[in-house]
Amino acid sequence: MTVKEKSRARSFLLGSVMCCLGGTGIPQVWAQDALDIEEADLLDTIYVHFDRRDEAVKDQPRAVTVIKGDDLPKGEIEYGPAIANRTPGVTFSGFGQPGTDFLNVRGVGALGYPLSATDQLVGITVDEVPTTMFGFPPSLFDMEQIEFARGPQGTLFGRNALAGGINFVPNRADGERIGYIETSLGSDGYKTADAVLGDWLIPDRLAGRLALHFQDYDGSISNTNAGGELGGSREAGARLSLSAYTDNGWDISVVGQADYQRRNNSFQIYYEHPDYPVSGENRVPENTRDNRQVSLRVEKEFGNVAFTSLSGWQQQKLVNSPGGYDIYLFGAFTGLPSSFFVEDDPSYFRDIDEDETIFSHEFRLASVEDTPLSWVAGINYMNSSYTGHRDARDNFNTTSNGVTDVDIDTEAWSVFGDATLPVGDRLRLSGGIRYGYEKQSVDGRYVSNGFPGTVPTFNQKDSIGDHYATGRLGLSYDLTDALTGYLSASRGYAAGGYEKLLIGAANGTPTVPFEAATNDAFEAGLKFRSLDNRFTANVATFYNRVKNGQMFDYTFSGPSVVYYFTNQDYNTWGIELEGAAEVVDNFFVRGSVTLQDSELVNVSPSTLTGAKNGNQVPLAPNVSTNLGVDYRLSGDLLGMEGDIVLGAEWTYVGERQADPANSWDIPSYNLFNTRLAWEHDSASMYLFANNITDERPIYFASTYSPDVHAVSIGQGRVLGAGLSLKF
Repeated sequence: MTVKEKSRARSFLLGSVMCCLGGTGIPQVWAQDALDIEEADLLDTIYVHFDRRDEAVKDQPRAVTVIKGDDLPKGEIEYGPAIANRTPGVTFSGFGQPGTDFLNVRGVGALGYPLSATDQLVGITVDEVPTTMFGFPPSLFDMEQIEFARGPQGTLFGRNALAGGINFVPNRADGERIGYIETSLGSDGYKTADAVLGDWLIPDRLAGRLALHFQDYDGSISNTNAGGELGGSREAGARLSLSAYTDNGWDISVVGQADYQRRNNSFQIYYEHPDYPVSGENRVPENTRDNRQVSLRVEKEFGNVAFTSLSGWQQQKLVNSPGGYDIYLFGAFTGLPSSFFVEDDPSYFRDIDEDETIFSHEFRLASVEDTPLSWVAGINYMNSSYTGHRDARDNFNTTSNGVTDVDIDTEAWSVFGDATLPVGDRLRLSGGIRYGYEKQSVDGRYVSNGFPGTVPTFNQKDSIGDHYATGRLGLSYDLTDALTGYLSASRGYAAGGYEKLLIGAANGTPTVPFEAATNDAFEAGLKFRSLDNRFTANVATFYNRVKNGQMFDYTFSGPSVVYYFTNQDYNTWGIELEGAAEVVDNFFVRGSVTLQDSELVNVSPSTLTGAKNGNQVPLAPNVSTNLGVDYRLSGDLLGMEGDIVLGAEWTYVGERQADPANSWDIPSYNLFNTRLAWEHDSASMYLFANNITDERPIYFASTYSPDVHAVSIGQGRVLGAGLSLKF
């Protein structure tokens, strides 16, 4: 796309969304506040949980997007992209394998690829309990909502919320009587089954809720070398929630979950292949994640103060069975015949086993609803214990031979406080601070398999520690009863640490810890909600100044790979617009658009990454947009009972740079989804079509040479039908 074409595209998209803001939005998409008016609340009120207290989101000087659990499209296989597509300024990246997916928020993200389980730049919590990159995305079944706060969120989310914070909120037992089953079938072996049961186990004393989930998909990318299909997935999960209520006001809830994910995605699909997308790997890759987690929440109000104790335990086991060389990719890269890279012995490709156990605990005190000063303060502890085992064999790469065992332990302690103070009737001053200490230790052991150039054995034992402070300061002002403006400044922090592969061990080179990164961010915005509650619109401008962004890059020497680990400064800036409206009765439209830019700064002249001052941040598009419509039609008009619901959605993500060297423009992509449903009382039948044009979005790319690229791609077209019943 030329500069002129980019300019025209941005103008068109901006103009389209500005028009749509006069009439855009499926309800239950953005966090809004109840207004004290007599008119019906046509756009449902939504509250968030991540702020740890009952503060109106309209009063907060930050951009927040909330996705209700039932608003994700039917037939969705990849949860990470689904969340990113519906959140302004957020882009999904990664390999589409458990433990490898990550997000770019407002241009702030990994400069290459995350280096370890704890090296995410978006704070991730499940019902406020922290997890790591291995836990993203969680299995999204029986979810209340997904809350995404953009910009640094270190005050409330703690470490590694440099770019933002995301809180996944599952439905908890609350005494509501519910019985629900849903099943669906679709193309390429797609099938799902879900069931939910909830009720009082002891009236007004003990409530229970059980959710079960299953999903399967065969995939649709042929492996013409080893046979089979890539792009497949399987999920199974169960969650049990119990909530107890005592006579003296204690609320106690326990949530236990077990889930399993298996993916068959590749990150080395040869983009220039004449039959793209097609795989030539020596076996179909398989990546699995077994997850077990338990949380315990104890709450009680003491007058105007609410006490909360929140404990979490999570264990994640990941197994990566790689596919080996893609014979088409490496044939094109080296000029050798593709047959040269065929490996007949499947045992040649070894599994990579990774385990992580996370324990966290938080005590906090907070204001209760309707108090003049909204505040929260607490202490937090988190421990992550990671173990990795890699038994690697490779014909070319020294660093991919031998057995490597790695233990990485991370401990983090912090204290935090956050408050909003009314200053007059319309002005509010808010701010927060978090102070913490983190320690990470590494214990690595390597044994060679005899490959030339490797050392017989190598051991590394080391540790680092760091104190950090994050904070925010903001002002919000009610310009009118419907319009609020705000300004904010915040600092985010991402901890330093050790990369989990210990790549240099085969050469006897110790891993040097990467440095901690900081982000000084500034934001200004407007939030509007019409007095009749039929129209909402938000606009936010932002600027991020990132210091020591953590960067992982590599280059090729023949077919072998040389890795680089370093830090890099960069800046990003832009504007986000989003809106929702009920145009006429039962016809909703929603829309969002993000325009942003970025640049690398203070690039070292001696860098080997190819980065230069002024290069764009990788994986950060200049333009992204999402537009959806939803129309509910009475069945009486068609001579039938119930309602007909029509829905459609369009997502556009613009070109992105593949790496810090800006070696390749990753192509833009468009996604179109539609849904037709019949709803009557407690029953629903629906048809869905996801990615109608069968376009393959590229989520990650590697440049092997100017005309040879390897890519990780998303799912293709999925067509299907489903049925749900409530009882």
